[in-house]
Amino acid sequence: MSDLHSRRTWSPTFIGIGAEKAATTWVWNKLDQHPAVEMSQPKEVNYFNEQFDRGSAWYEKHFRRTPGCVQGEISPLYLDHPEAAQRIAECCPDVRLLVMLRNPFDRALSHLMHEAQNEYGGVADLTAEHFRVLADRDERFVRRSCYAAGLDGFLKHFRRDRIGLFFYEDVAERPLDLIQRVYRFLAVDDSFVPDGLQTAMNRSEEYRYVTLYRAVAKVSQTAKSFPVTRNLLEWIHRRTTLREQAFAFLTKDGGRPKLTAADVLTAEQLQTIASDLRRLRQELRVAVPSSWNVPRPSGSSHEFAYA
Repeated sequence: MSDLHSRRTWSPTFIGIGAEKAATTWVWNKLDQHPAVEMSQPKEVNYFNEQFDRGSAWYEKHFRRTPGCVQGEISPLYLDHPEAAQRIAECCPDVRLLVMLRNPFDRALSHLMHEAQNEYGGVADLTAEHFRVLADRDERFVRRSCYAAGLDGFLKHFRRDRIGLFFYEDVAERPLDLIQRVYRFLAVDDSFVPDGLQTAMNRSEEYRYVTLYRAVAKVSQTAKSFPVTRNLLEWIHRRTTLREQAFAFLTKDGGRPKLTAADVLTAEQLQTIASDLRRLRQELRVAVPSSWNVPRPSGSSHEFAYA
């Protein structure tokens, strides 16, 4: 381990590692409300994937570290990063790993909807072909729905009882039970009831002003290229809600087209996810919700044999 990380004397109690588009923002919000839990600011630090070369001192700046509280962060892309598991194990060997999983076909579709919003400024009027173009252009929409492949690395470095698996579907069906099970996994008071249990997070939205959004995004990306302005943005994200307020101003609820994963993914892409789901159930023995069925390819009248 490099000198940037070898002097670590503190580490978070837990780290949320994924999955993307699986209600991790909702979980972060409910954890942040708990009086014995302190979440990182901002939510997605992305230290163990994108910022690891900045060292542990930089990482620790994102936590208040109040005595008597447990600290944690949630960066959903850790599950998809080839080095994140080993880095976390070396720096935080006693950490608990929090994992939110969603029907992998629905997750891929939601991910495509989000990408289409950035690409086109909205999704309400898009056709299946728009989403097929995006899915064919980048494999990450399918890859990040392959949970067994993502968990493999973490299971090599952590005991199974250090990994808490929870499901997106429970956010809508039994939100209080879900978050209290998360509290128990983190060994904090599970009788606490957070506010806004029925509040949806990260709904499909459109940009009110597409040109303005793209200009802001470009300025933000440019600012991150220079140490002084990057540090200023990070300070703002840690200590204010300006980022969230700006997003609320720039977006509106525009609805989404009535499409399924089978409408926008090819038979081969569906098969890749289905094969991984089979591994998740059979080899990793994860008891996923019964509603996680493999959809038929668009235009097909036959179920996949591996469903």
